Amino acid sequence: MNIVHILPKFDTGGAEKFCVDICNTLADDPKNSVTLLVLGTIDEDEILAKQVQSNVNLIALNKRGKSIKIIFDLIKMLKKLNPDITHTHLRAQAYSALPIIITKVANVHTIHNLAQKEIGPKIRSLYRFLYRNFNFTPVAISKEVLISMQKEYGNNFHQMIDNGAKALTKTELFDSVKQYVDSLRDTPNTKVFVTVGRLTEQKNYLMLIELFEELIDEGEDVKLIIIGSKTNDKEYAQKCIESVKSEDKIQLIGEKSNIGDYVLNCDTFCLSSIYEGMPISILEAMSAGKPTISTPVGGVVDIITDGVNGYLSEDIDKKSYKDTIKRYIKNPDFDSLKIQEIFNQNYSIEKTAKEYKKLYEKTII
Repeated sequence: MNIVHILPKFDTGGAEKFCVDICNTLADDPKNSVTLLVLGTIDEDEILAKQVQSNVNLIALNKRGKSIKIIFDLIKMLKKLNPDITHTHLRAQAYSALPIIITKVANVHTIHNLAQKEIGPKIRSLYRFLYRNFNFTPVAISKEVLISMQKEYGNNFHQMIDNGAKALTKTELFDSVKQYVDSLRDTPNTKVFVTVGRLTEQKNYLMLIELFEELIDEGEDVKLIIIGSKTNDKEYAQKCIESVKSEDKIQLIGEKSNIGDYVLNCDTFCLSSIYEGMPISILEAMSAGKPTISTPVGGVVDIITDGVNGYLSEDIDKKSYKDTIKRYIKNPDFDSLKIQEIFNQNYSIEKTAKEYKKLYEKTII
């Protein structure tokens, strides 16, 4: 099968990571020809671009700004590639809609967030038109996203495929990361938390930093590592950086290509988001056997069984989340093998790729 995935640009978000992982997994099947088409440019130092396997055809159209030229470039490229199916992510469907219709190719679109949060109302109106009048199929990544998808686009759309992730593995930097994490431990009982995500308001890092500062002032033996890049919202990112007072205990270490080394060496994963779809970061933490302390947002409530593979706060406010962190500090013991088993049975990228392949075959007919 000739498959073309279309992504607006490379970034360090979960949707982009998912796109790379599923392209790599689909390309491992010799019966598939897989192209990852990026509408924007690809920087030489782009971490995700380096993770694209050599058996995936990676193409950049070098779109800059809002240019109508990208429409014609896409038409030309799709005619050249002649795919059986296109699979769009994020805003790529808005740019690709007309080229996909003109070239008469079926389309699958993954909704990576709550539908009302994914894109603005005008583009949602476009998507609603596409889903109802052409061979465009929206796919939710969790039960909560499915509910939002049906609310926005209609109850007759019911396709849901759980997000999947590639299991985290060690790199050659594992030992040096272990040394770094161990250096943060003041005592054998120190709990080192890690979170991964861009410095955005969605991730609610200002609240997370503030409550960890309070826990430290209260004498709790905790450390926090935040892995993530700055975004276009530089003002919020700067606020996060400036809000850290206990720099030896709360560390913002920027974007990393070896996330697995950090998650494997820390005690637990935490997610304090205001809203989510189905976070790849939690699935990756599960693959490492780590429990997750999370707010009850989006598909997280479908992933986390309280007390089994993590703890869920009752709400997204600081008091509720802080109480949940404290609950973990008092009861930190989880069955790592059980957590990995849940991941392997339900959320591996291999399982997800098989389900999408079935959907492709169904959609083409």
